[in-house]
Amino acid sequence: MTTKQPTLKMIAQRTGYAVTTISKALHDAPNISVKTKRYIREIAEEVGYQPDRAGLSLRTGNTHKIILPMQLSDDISDFSRRLILGMARILESTPYELVFHPILPGHDELEQVQNIVRNRAADGIVLAQTAPDDARVQFAQSYDFPVVTHGRTRLEPPHAYYDFDNETFAHQAGLRLAELGCTQVALLTPECEFTFYLHLQAGLQRAAREGGFQIADYWNKASGGDDYIHWLRAQSANAVQTKTMPQGVICSSEIAALAIMDGVTEAGGEVGRDVHIIARKTSNLLDYLHPRIDWVEEDLIVAGEHLAQLLLQRINGADPKDLQIIGSPAPSWGN
Repeated sequence: MTTKQPTLKMIAQRTGYAVTTISKALHDAPNISVKTKRYIREIAEEVGYQPDRAGLSLRTGNTHKIILPMQLSDDISDFSRRLILGMARILESTPYELVFHPILPGHDELEQVQNIVRNRAADGIVLAQTAPDDARVQFAQSYDFPVVTHGRTRLEPPHAYYDFDNETFAHQAGLRLAELGCTQVALLTPECEFTFYLHLQAGLQRAAREGGFQIADYWNKASGGDDYIHWLRAQSANAVQTKTMPQGVICSSEIAALAIMDGVTEAGGEVGRDVHIIARKTSNLLDYLHPRIDWVEEDLIVAGEHLAQLLLQRINGADPKDLQIIGSPAPSWGN
């Protein structure tokens, strides 16, 4: 006996909505209410509906693919997996397929994005780690190609984005370190070319004025990947031995916090005595550290959900200036 494949018509019969409404809801069309979309997606999942992407592509001329290019490096920890999980949750009940496009170290990401856009290899693209004048975003905009970014730029015209409030993160962390008695604070991130670094600097400078501490700028180093982590570990050990360790450090990644803790411990120092550390938390990794350190959480799964929702709306013609979200940090202290 052959089981009939669930169809849009079957969902329409179950919900009472027209097939066109069902289709729009599964495409996340902006003129369908959130409540209706949620209900239709629940029924679609209940009946086991799977969109026929090949058939849709032939009928519409669209690829029904969304591409997420991502640089592969050891210092991004669980970043990619969590973004993908969040996006996949939103896209699973739509006709769109998420395609992860790894960018190998040393390869030109701009060239690969240009190929995707020129060849219309997808209906939309998600870009992470944005620069103030990001050439990838500029190129996609020049082709009127749907793009959403994890992070902001300074480009005009505006584009869709979801971003973590890094300025508030650094401001909260700086004031927390001031409360802990730190008179010198270092901001540790290798990615000084990205927009989020400017936001981190602005937040820390504001906290320094309010909290009365100095910023240890000499700890900044623009170097990515393993080289930066090895440097950070060695620098931390040397700073403890020479008694030049900043009393407080703010880390933009969990692996940077681990490198500092290892270096401090190796040199005979103690976290919480010789240095206070506050890290951006993007996974469960910091939950298993001893000693515990303070953190400010960015939920990357939620970020991925927002990115997918924003891109679907952009594909459906929504104005990019209406598709901009800034997520709030969640500090571990005071909770």
